[in-house]
Amino acid sequence: MYIEHMLESAFNNNIVFTLTQAMQLVGLAPSLFIAVFLATLLNKNNQTIIPVLYFLSLACGFALPLLELYPTAEKNPWIHGGLLMGDSLLVAFGFLLICQFIMGRTPYYGYWIVLAIPLIGGANLLYADMMQINEDCTQKICSDAYSAKALYHIVSSSFIFLLLLVYFSRAKNINQGSIERKHKYWLIISLILLHLLLLVIDLLRIGGYVGQGQAQLSESIVRLTFIYLVITSLLRVFYPSMVREVIIKAHQQYDYNQDLPYVEKLKILLEKDKIYRETRLNRAALAEKLGIGEHYLSRIINHHFSKNFNDLINSYRINEAKEKLISDKIQQITLIGFEVGFNSIASFNRVFKEKTGISPTEYRNSAIKHPSIP
Repeated sequence: MYIEHMLESAFNNNIVFTLTQAMQLVGLAPSLFIAVFLATLLNKNNQTIIPVLYFLSLACGFALPLLELYPTAEKNPWIHGGLLMGDSLLVAFGFLLICQFIMGRTPYYGYWIVLAIPLIGGANLLYADMMQINEDCTQKICSDAYSAKALYHIVSSSFIFLLLLVYFSRAKNINQGSIERKHKYWLIISLILLHLLLLVIDLLRIGGYVGQGQAQLSESIVRLTFIYLVITSLLRVFYPSMVREVIIKAHQQYDYNQDLPYVEKLKILLEKDKIYRETRLNRAALAEKLGIGEHYLSRIINHHFSKNFNDLINSYRINEAKEKLISDKIQQITLIGFEVGFNSIASFNRVFKEKTGISPTEYRNSAIKHPSIP
């Protein structure tokens, strides 16, 4: 609500926005929009809770410097303190979001302890900042407070990045599931680059190489660039079916009959040649065998099979694995997984359970007890 009053007050008083303030306003709108949009879809995918919190924290960072446009809010220690605390949680939420992309699910509660770093470490800074607002601090004191805030961000960000490196060293490959891995990789790289660049800006500010205004402008540009670079990948990761529906509607005028020769050729490769058994099979290799581009192949799979590449290949692998588990009850499950194209028993077990709801062992045991099982 205070944001609406802030903007109304600014426009009613004919305030001229600086370039930094304009960038912050431009960044605030999409941050709030993405957070609200993802929040409205929580019932469809409860894993969006961390992205919602992350973009709300990002919005706090955009809104905090804009308080000077609305003096009443600027002098309110609770509004100012809430935005400051929300901004300080950005790196911690970034850590949780990266962990979620790697795990393929919302991190366990133990991981959320990372939020204690900014909450505890920033308590003194928050209290001092709120007291300065009440006392109408001088320009010098406020400048020192901004430097202290930048220094705190450096320390907390460095510590959380250290935790992230430790986690990366112990984590396995990103869970692929039914989502294209490249979008998760892109989001992880973008998150790391965003926080590294913000860390560099804070270091330059502390070192005296840039002023407070230059630092704020640089941070706004970096954060705004991040938002527009990742918004598409976010939707593809959390709502792939929605994106596919939009793409299909956008190509309604396209004559899909011209795809039919490639569709038939693809079916032959899958059903007769059983190309899915190749453990190193990827979209580029399959597109090359069909003599078409990767983007064209994805469009064919999306429209004619209503799946993405990983879903299509894994569905053939799991179907053959189910047949082998029933027909050959002596063969080791590990060998079956490798034979149908999986490169590890862990990925075989995970995908099998995603497709059937039970593990390969449970499936075989059920088939033994109930021979009529499909």
